[in-house]
Amino acid sequence: MNGLDLCYTLRQITPDRYIYFILLTSRSTKAEMLYAFQHGADDFLSKPIAAIELHARVTAAARLLDTQRKLKVKNRQVKAALRKTQALNNAMDKDLIAAQQLQTALIHNRHRSFGRFDFTALVENAGRVGGDLAGFFAIGATHIGFYNADVSGHDISAAMLTVRIAGFFSAEAFGQNIAVKRLETGQICPRQPHDILQSINQIMLKDLTTDHYLTMISGLLDLTSGRLCFAQAGHPYPILHAKEGTFHHIGRDSLPIGISQTARFQDHHLQLALGERLILYSDGFSDGAYGQNTARGKEGLQPLFARVQHLHGPALTHSILKNIHAACDQTPLVDDLSALIITHRAAGASGPETSA
Repeated sequence: MNGLDLCYTLRQITPDRYIYFILLTSRSTKAEMLYAFQHGADDFLSKPIAAIELHARVTAAARLLDTQRKLKVKNRQVKAALRKTQALNNAMDKDLIAAQQLQTALIHNRHRSFGRFDFTALVENAGRVGGDLAGFFAIGATHIGFYNADVSGHDISAAMLTVRIAGFFSAEAFGQNIAVKRLETGQICPRQPHDILQSINQIMLKDLTTDHYLTMISGLLDLTSGRLCFAQAGHPYPILHAKEGTFHHIGRDSLPIGISQTARFQDHHLQLALGERLILYSDGFSDGAYGQNTARGKEGLQPLFARVQHLHGPALTHSILKNIHAACDQTPLVDDLSALIITHRAAGASGPETSA
């Protein structure tokens, strides 16, 4: 076995360990050098060998092998770091899935009728979790409380704040529901919307350590009279879709919640007539996905809601989201979406229970 055979054989049986070969030979033609390199040699010296040149070649080889050794160490470290990162990402994915499920569970009823009044809640996050919230709940037999909120940000901390806000409006534990008060007689009665926003603002500023703020609408509907009132905290102006088909932006705006101790909120009163619809929505509609792509802002929402005016329940939310995604050219949402739609159904119109 000559030197080239030895070189070639070792290359085959030790693929994970690099051996540096300097071939010492009496041959010196270019063809012979090429043949040596093709069979695995790293360097080539023709005899007679000068000691100083051999020493220089060996020193260069040692330097190359040392660099290779260091690179292998770094490579192992990078792989170990990648494994740790992957493990952390997997854990975060599990946490995000759990947070997503928790957020989804916050909306107990997305579609429900109370007499001739239909309530439809819509929440669509731009990511796994988000900061939007919408919901409604009965207060006795005569009143319905409702809300639409948008926490600043789209991260987990924003999502956790929505959990806290949803807890203020618990339909299961009225003792914790900030929208109701218990009289000395033990009777439960609703609080006025501006009082509710005032209380949440105080809690945000005094009891919660957070950099977030939120825009919000809190409202109350009297099922007996059809009278409706709501208070606004930095939230987009609700849209009244009147029975003659016109659209009106209504409300009395104020500062968002969590900004100032001196913020004050006012109630806006409205008689929701037969065939009319009140639409609360977050700025993900007007300033985000739909408004951005149509360049019409909140005015661009009117054709959207006109197209779905005959729909109720699941069919209503499905059609709204379908139109939103079409307006975005099927690109991912840039902001969370939420809406609460209250419809005073005209005679003969079907409610959520009978909608497709």
